Amino acid sequence: MKPTLLAQEKIASFLRHPGNAREFTVEFIKRSTLELRVMRATTNYAEHLKGGELPYDTVEKGLLPVWDLDKQAFRSVPLDSVVVIKVQGKTYLIDTD
Repeated sequence: MKPTLLAQEKIASFLRHPGNAREFTVEFIKRSTLELRVMRATTNYAEHLKGGELPYDTVEKGLLPVWDLDKQAFRSVPLDSVVVIKVQGKTYLIDTD
């Protein structure tokens, strides 16, 4: 199946959509090491919240908070470095133009 192009500015809303939030795989470049990172994650993480708020604004920093399904921990995905998203058997390549 041919991958679908997804505009970079639509990543956050796409992954927060209830139909896509259950589980997805995201490939992105880590800001700290410039390594390619592959993560199975979800944006449906309310059951893992323990209270408190993040000390920074994720929107301002261009981050998407997710729950890492393999490490069972919160992580932040830098939206500007997402390369590929796989959800429900479909592959989406990120269009940066």
